[in-house]
Parts: sequence; structure tokens; C-alpha cells
Amino acid sequence: MPSLTLEALRERLKQKQPGAVHLFYGTDVRLMDRMVEAVEAVVDEADRPFAVDRIHAGEPGGSPVDIVAAASNMPMLGERRVVIVLRAERLLKPKRAGKAVEENDDDGAALEADESPQALDMSPLEAYLDAPAPFSTLVFVASEIDKARRLTKRILEHALVTKFDGGEGGEGAGEARKNLGNVLRGILLREGKSIEREAAVMLVSRAGGDISKLRDDVERLVLYVGDRKRITEDDVLAVSAEHQSVDSDWALPNALADGDAARALTELMRRLDRGDSVHAVLGQLRWWVSNKLAQTNEARATAAIDALLRTDLALKSSGGDQRVLMERLVVELAGTRAAGRPAPPFPGRRHCARAAGSPRQPSSRLRSRPPTFTGRARAGAGLSLRLRCAMRASARAHLTPHDH
Repeated sequence: MPSLTLEALRERLKQKQPGAVHLFYGTDVRLMDRMVEAVEAVVDEADRPFAVDRIHAGEPGGSPVDIVAAASNMPMLGERRVVIVLRAERLLKPKRAGKAVEENDDDGAALEADESPQALDMSPLEAYLDAPAPFSTLVFVASEIDKARRLTKRILEHALVTKFDGGEGGEGAGEARKNLGNVLRGILLREGKSIEREAAVMLVSRAGGDISKLRDDVERLVLYVGDRKRITEDDVLAVSAEHQSVDSDWALPNALADGDAARALTELMRRLDRGDSVHAVLGQLRWWVSNKLAQTNEARATAAIDALLRTDLALKSSGGDQRVLMERLVVELAGTRAAGRPAPPFPGRRHCARAAGSPRQPSSRLRSRPPTFTGRARAGAGLSLRLRCAMRASARAHLTPHDH
């Protein structure tokens, strides 16, 4: 099993020399997300919309044949294609059929009965592992794996394997998972910081065994103390007071289901402020639209999927500030509640001109139809006019022509 330590992986990616096949697995989800982004960064930013693919295993478009097809497709621009297979545990450690059905609503699995991992033909992936495309990097990202499965054995045989369980290097990774104190010391050593014993105990206790939470808390502390080298108990208390955790990871979709744009924006900001990846939030919204909203309002779900796709494209093409794009998406998804199509979430050109203090410019096109600002404002309730105008300008600049 060709293993690759975290530091060795970082060095390879720094030199833009990823392997043909990688396997990332473990409990440190935050760190895995960052290394996935580092793999994608080996492709020039301008080429990523055409050369980077993220595939969710087990969902439509995420079968072994689809994965192989994506990895075998030569990049339109640049020299390398990157294919990231998320939720790869669905292929490498699938649930038993009965258990999968029982837990389908809890983990968001999208496999139909005749598309279970046991029924899927893994031979295309196995053949690809024997002769991977020289221009592609294929990365499997899994929370856990079953080393007894045939496909897992083949991947372990051919891939560069990095285990993410909280180790800050290649040594003592298993012990680090059991002792978050070791993880904390490793992170602080890399950051050039020290910490009081009471503060360290408080941090580890707050993490509750969650390595990703510990990493997020330490990163916030490092930003909070700035150039100061020692972290105190007072620092931990101050950061804890300023960064309250989100009450529920499902508060954002729940607010969207209620059509409450203001509450949805608040929950979005809390998620992003605590360090959640925009791609993770987008994935959750995609699952909610496909599995929940579609069951109750098919027309609204169709419009929401269109908004999700446009936002996904804009994020991948660096088409604007990520927060602004996500804010626009949330307002638009909340605005689909009243009708079966997305209500434009932004004020009209005349209102934005007034908000900016610029003179009103008459337009025969605008005069030919009644004002619609009132309907649009409902979708963006709770937002300032200037913020909605800024979001409108970003959408006009970066998204599809029919948004103009």
C-alpha cells in the first residue's frame, strides 16, 4: 500500500506533481477538504471550470462508469484534469441493503435499490486503476473504508494513500486520534504558538472528540491572538463567546423551506463564519432540493436546481466573491417559495440608481411594464437596498445572460 504522509502530500502538491490516483480517508474532514482544494489548485485557476470535476459517488452521474469517463476525458485547456470523487465510502464501505434503506434520510444517500454498491459493476474502475490516464489525477475522498472489499484492495494497491485522523505529520497518527492534546500541540507547533495548560484543556473539552472542530477552534484562536505567541484561557473564552456554534446544521435549509430569506442569510453567515466550505453548504442545499423540496413542490425544485447549477458554475469559474454568490443563491432559493419559479431577488435598475444617488435614467423598456420591485423585495426581506443592489450587480456580471 503506497502511503503518503500529510507533509509529503503537501510537498508534492506544492511542486504541482500529484499522483495519478489518490485516496484520502479518515475523520479529519476539515483537513481533507483543504487538501482537496490543494489538489484542485495544481490546475491553473482559469482552466479549472474545464479541467476539474467533483463527483458524488452513488448519486446520479457518480457511478463507476461516470467516474472513469470523467478521468479519461482529456482536459480542454491545460495539461491536467482533476477528478474528485466525494462520499467515496459509498463505494469503498457501502451499507448493507437493509441498513442503507433505513438510514437513507439521515445521510442523504441517493442510491436506488437497483443501484446499490453491491449491484454496481466496479470493473470499469478496476480496469482504470491498472492503466490510469497519464493526464488525470483521480482522488477518492472517504470518511471510512472497508479494506476487505475488492475495489478497496485495488485502490490501496495502486493509489497514494493519505490517512486524515488528526496527525500533523506521518508519525503517531492513530495515537493522535485518541489524544486530541497531541493534535493540538502539533497544530500550535506548526503555527509557532504556545498555549496555557488550562486553555488547552478547555479547547480539547470543547472539541468533544471532533478533530475538525478542534482544528477550527485553534485556527480562530490563531487569528484572534495575531502576533502574540502565547494563547491564554481568556483568549479561548473570548473566541468562544464571539463564535457561537450553529444550533443546527439544518437551520439553513429549514429557513429556505419557510421562505424566510433574512433568517436563511443569517444561518448562511454563521456557517461560513465557523469555517464551513461553500462547496459543503452547496452540496447540502443540493441534497435538500433533490430529496426534500422535489417531493413537495416539483416546480419550485426545478427552479432551485437551475439556481444551484448557475451558482456552482460561478464558484468553479471564480466568477465573483464566494460569499456574495452564496448570499444571492440563498435569497433566490427563498424566493421560489411563493411561485413555482425563482422570483428575481434583486431590486430593479431604477431603485439601484436611486440607492447609489445617481440620476434616474428613463427607459422605454422600463416604462412599458409596471414596476415589480415590491414582489422582488419580498424575496430579499431583511436585506438593505444597497446590499441587494450589490448582489444584483454581481449576478449581472458573473452569471448567465438570462439573469440580466
